[in-house]
Amino acid sequence: MTAVRAAAIYARISSDQDGRGFGVQRQVEDCRKLASERGWVVAEEYVDNDVSAYSGKTRPAYRRLLADLAAGERDAVLVYNLDRLHRQPAELEDFVTLCEKAGVTNVATVTADIDLGNDDGLFMARMFAAFAAKESGRRSARVRRKMQANAAAGLPHGGSLRPFGYDETRMVVIDSEAAIVGQLADRFLAGESLRSLAAWLEESEVSTVAGKPWRTTTLKSVLSSGRIAGLREHQGVIVGPAAWPGIISEEQHRRIRALMQQKAVSGRRSARRYALSGLLRCGKCGNRSIPPPGAIAAVTCACPGRITAAAAG
Repeated sequence: MTAVRAAAIYARISSDQDGRGFGVQRQVEDCRKLASERGWVVAEEYVDNDVSAYSGKTRPAYRRLLADLAAGERDAVLVYNLDRLHRQPAELEDFVTLCEKAGVTNVATVTADIDLGNDDGLFMARMFAAFAAKESGRRSARVRRKMQANAAAGLPHGGSLRPFGYDETRMVVIDSEAAIVGQLADRFLAGESLRSLAAWLEESEVSTVAGKPWRTTTLKSVLSSGRIAGLREHQGVIVGPAAWPGIISEEQHRRIRALMQQKAVSGRRSARRYALSGLLRCGKCGNRSIPPPGAIAAVTCACPGRITAAAAG
């Protein structure tokens, strides 16, 4: 048997809610031990953390592993269990075909002694892949049922990050963040663009929950969400009241969604924001107005009334 000089370790875990990577780290450590026992030299470790192999989502490290195998840069693969590599039979067949073309016959697992280089080993691998696909399908169905039940009860959905405006339980409002959400809603309804509001957040040194700068897409997601109005959504559809308190009213939520839809249909960008935007009202009709550049005093409204300074909100 040819000595292995450039083995690859592959590790993957579907869900890493705390983001610490402990699951994949344990897999890597066990694979290192197996490589040492077999006298294989490990050239690189490929890790896909918090990525499902059943969902069909791209696995960057796995794709890189395939490319290196095809290029002849790796001559063996170590994995904790075959279901870490594949949870779909079709994907296993593609992997086997690639290994055959690349001349890679050494594929070792920590949990089972399977040799893809012979018919018996390949048969066992196919059985494992079929079983893994079946279990993944069952698990997905159970998760969907649980999510539907939680939605019907108005309970929050989990996730690695809490929503802006709420604490880790997703049930308690954080007053300081709620005040910002309220301002954003008022100013957007007053005519300010998402771009200018994102710029305001950056100037005010307000970051997202992930500690990143606000983008218009992120801001749009927050403002259009039924969550901040105390409404429970499931797959983009509001199914009823939520178990947590809202930050804005349901009326504001409907107006925000309608305004966003109107802008999406018209394809028009929001009007440029000037000084005192959203802070002026017509003294005759009471409507808000956006003054022209340089306007610092009274300006005229289309009604035609006079614009007078007013408190925001």
